[in-house]
Amino acid sequence: MTATIHHEKGYIEVGHTRDKKVPFKLYYEKTGNGPKKLLLIMGLNSPGSAWDTVVSHFAKNPEYTTVFFDNRGVGFSDAPKGLYSTSQMAQDTLELLDGLGWTSDVHVAGVSMGGMISLELIFADPKRFSSLLLTSTNAGRSPPQLVTISFLSRVILMKDPELRMKLVAETLYPKTWLEAASPKGSPFKTNREVIMDSLARRFAKTPVQPIHSNIAQSWAALFHHVNSARLAQIRASGIPILVVTGTEDNFVRPTGSYHLAKELGCPLVVFEGSGHALPGEQTETYCRFIEELNAKGKDGVFELVSKSET
Repeated sequence: MTATIHHEKGYIEVGHTRDKKVPFKLYYEKTGNGPKKLLLIMGLNSPGSAWDTVVSHFAKNPEYTTVFFDNRGVGFSDAPKGLYSTSQMAQDTLELLDGLGWTSDVHVAGVSMGGMISLELIFADPKRFSSLLLTSTNAGRSPPQLVTISFLSRVILMKDPELRMKLVAETLYPKTWLEAASPKGSPFKTNREVIMDSLARRFAKTPVQPIHSNIAQSWAALFHHVNSARLAQIRASGIPILVVTGTEDNFVRPTGSYHLAKELGCPLVVFEGSGHALPGEQTETYCRFIEELNAKGKDGVFELVSKSET
């Protein structure tokens, strides 16, 4: 008999003492009921459901409880007016965790802007967390690539869902990977078909992001900055950290990951030929890294030697 996997979804109100004391709601989903707490933080203008392949992986492991959520301004979460910052969004996340009762031993994986939020999160409350996986991200003050500017300006005005999905897929994943054969057992022929089906299902069930919050999140990512002094404090916390990037990331410069690994004194894994969306492209290896980090815990040492993964 197959065990029933615990799943819940709901809203937690945050911002009671911030943003002019006007609270708003964040949407979250929790999967599993194990003792290991894994928080997944998604990137720019994307709902938390974009973590679907990682959630599916850990749903099979009874040791884990996994939570993803929609950042302010996207998905089912509220979209307060005004410009956002990654430090502000980190405070949102801490209040979400308070609402969940997750006050200690939380493992974090953040991708892109989610990695930026994760840095602010660890800096704000290091004692709450036990490990950190930084994915396709940076510490800020890195000029955006031309393809990033082009993507942000085009996707916000694009009405045709098919063209929008094609733009998202070809920006976040390498074309060679998209055209490659899908994993064994998949009903689709190519990875492109897999991704397009996933995007179609996500777009169909997720509210359209308001233009004002699209701009507000983009502002947060573009003006994010964690300086060397703050990175040194994160390093001094002793939390096991791993930084991962892909050589074909056309959205966030891989050099930002090299800088983070150096400043944080942690291993760096470079996926040769991979793009920006590593959790979806390299799911099995990515999840294995999370498991290895979690196994070490806050008092352990993550001993993976920096190397390239294919």
